[in-house]
Amino acid sequence: MFRRLMTAAAVLLVVVAAAAPTAAQVEGNGILKGRAYFDLSKGLSDSNENVMTYNFRRIYLTYDMTMSDAVKGRFRTDVKQDTDGKVRLYIKHAYADWKVNDMFTLRTGVQGTILFGDIEEVWGYRSVAKTMQDEFKIRSSADFGVQGRLKFNDMVGVNVFMSNGEGYDKADDGANRKAYEVQGVLNPVEGLLVTGMFGLNGYDVDGDADTTNDQNDMTTMDLSVGYTMNTLNVGGSFTSISNWNKTDDQKASGLSAFGRFGIPDSPITLLAKFDRFDPDTDGDDDQTTYIVAGVDYLAAKGFSIIPNIQQYKTGNADAETTFLLTFYWKW
Repeated sequence: MFRRLMTAAAVLLVVVAAAAPTAAQVEGNGILKGRAYFDLSKGLSDSNENVMTYNFRRIYLTYDMTMSDAVKGRFRTDVKQDTDGKVRLYIKHAYADWKVNDMFTLRTGVQGTILFGDIEEVWGYRSVAKTMQDEFKIRSSADFGVQGRLKFNDMVGVNVFMSNGEGYDKADDGANRKAYEVQGVLNPVEGLLVTGMFGLNGYDVDGDADTTNDQNDMTTMDLSVGYTMNTLNVGGSFTSISNWNKTDDQKASGLSAFGRFGIPDSPITLLAKFDRFDPDTDGDDDQTTYIVAGVDYLAAKGFSIIPNIQQYKTGNADAETTFLLTFYWKW
């Protein structure tokens, strides 16, 4: 039933957008910008002692364009090192925003997903560590789809997203495994952000797209809160997932807390994050704890040096601790 309602809602959004008048045309223009993250790392635990590596994690090139008062767009490439060690280039964003009126915007194309985009802005240090939802692959950071963004006023908004469900680096194979997601966004007071999200991501029980009547859904519920005041940002998330990792009746949950504090009149920002993710709430000794602590030194405009320590611990296994010297360059 929910899947049908979400499909109907997405279609309705498109119909409403098509029926609404657009703003006047203006001359188009665009801005090219980029970001890059590099790490020099040194193992501090018995399992990775004396292991030193220098890698890049991400290089983004982004072109934001304005075609008219009503239409804006973004094209972003993502260069990353995959788990097999090879460097590949992906199209992460290629979407158009059609501002139908002051309340409603229709976004189509390859775009950021709605699960953690807003709360990631509060954290602000993807260059050092991803959000919990992204780190543990609860949802891809971008996907093919269509999204309706409805903003009732400065305090309340609703986003509805229908997408491929497999992420921006995987093609839609035509099977009925789409993702349907709805998110409420609240800004009750200045600086406070509250988001609640519910979504279904379909999968084939037997893994064979050619068979029928064997569909199930991975269900995700997330509540995230963030607060920004001057140079202090703090936040957290709780996420619950059923049929985790496309496995029937396996439940997972995650808890995250993070913060950053910019020392006034100083190029120094202190940052820390704590994640705890349990891939099987009925199992034992399989929870992963991920801790990050670091110092961001803004060496010059657009260039930061961020020494940080990261620790992973899963179940009863020994913790693995790594020191990283992260270089963040943006232009």
